[in-house]
Amino acid sequence: MFALDSFGVWAMFAFWGSAIGGIFLAVQWANRKSKKSPAPKEVIIKSLKHRLERGEISEEEYQQRLKGL
Repeated sequence: MFALDSFGVWAMFAFWGSAIGGIFLAVQWANRKSKKSPAPKEVIIKSLKHRLERGEISEEEYQQRLKGL
């Protein structure tokens, strides 16, 4: 049916291999990127302290959010 020494067969293998590999790498990149925090922990704590001082959040909510970090 197909001769394995044909250029078309090897080109097809190369295409599908790179397509599947590209999808795999994209999924890996997306998983790694979604686990990162948008800001460093120190910046988040500082922001929470400012919000507590301004009265935007209660002491209970402040403590809960610190535990969530």
